[in-house]
Amino acid sequence: MPRHSLHGTAARGARSLATVCVLSLVTGLAGAGLGWLTADARNSPTAAASPTASATKTADRPAPSKPRPSSPAASSLPSTEPPPAPATSQAPSPEATDLAAVVASLESSTGTKLGVTVLAPGAPGSSAVSAGSWQSGHAWSTAKVPVAIAALSADPDGNDASAVAAITVSDNAAAERLWGSLGTPSQAADAADAVLRRGGDVTTRVERTKTRPEYTAFGQTVWSLADQALFAASFPVDQASNRVWELMGQIDSSQRWGLGEFAGAHFKGGWGPDDSGYVVRQFGQLPLAGGCAAIAVGTWAPSFEAGTKALTQVAKALANKPDLLPVGPCR
Repeated sequence: MPRHSLHGTAARGARSLATVCVLSLVTGLAGAGLGWLTADARNSPTAAASPTASATKTADRPAPSKPRPSSPAASSLPSTEPPPAPATSQAPSPEATDLAAVVASLESSTGTKLGVTVLAPGAPGSSAVSAGSWQSGHAWSTAKVPVAIAALSADPDGNDASAVAAITVSDNAAAERLWGSLGTPSQAADAADAVLRRGGDVTTRVERTKTRPEYTAFGQTVWSLADQALFAASFPVDQASNRVWELMGQIDSSQRWGLGEFAGAHFKGGWGPDDSGYVVRQFGQLPLAGGCAAIAVGTWAPSFEAGTKALTQVAKALANKPDLLPVGPCR
């Protein structure tokens, strides 16, 4: 064999031997000293973190017929809008995607901020569908529901007339009587909190003090749509709760906008001035084919009239797309 062929063979053999040695050395170092780097990277905050998904009378004061600027005191209040939801690491369900498209279109056409959260009664933990840029704010007169239940639990006969007025026509004086019947503001708030806990809302805390002197304390409770829909889906079952639920099916015709567009709906609305505009919201259960949907809807709008109109448009859109709403057994 020619000399240069042997020489080439020897050289290649030497290089192969060197490569094997280097690889063995690297492998040994990795096994002995680099394992800590892999484990630390797995457990570091950056590596471990995973982003989560995302009316003739106001509840507490007569509603103006035209938009009005809020008072200096009101306009200086911090916004009740939640921070932007973190991006989700999971693909949204088709229902959530479609609902988001419907709500985004309505926000654009109405010039409002809207929010919708829907749950299936009986399976609230696994069925939530939410959409919209407005997801939390003052409860306004929707807070009359837990207050009325608490008051009827304490004195069903003595408080029934006030409960009727507070729920069906959102009468403020009647609601204040219910609140006062529960003792001190702290005692009243504790009693209303207990009602929320029985309904599955473990987060919301009813406001104890009049943060805005011209309005009720409980009306200034911050109640998210997610927690409110959960309460609607898990509405307590007892004598007082049953009575309030019955009244929620008898809302006065002047307040049957929004969810009131659904025949047979049980719901309660609340509304009031907020951040130079109006917050208008409702929650309850809607009867649909195959069961009911527990729902909470809300909007920040330039005026009370714009808010009620926007929620009515939301209700009509959902009525035309009932497949977007998770359904469970009606209460």
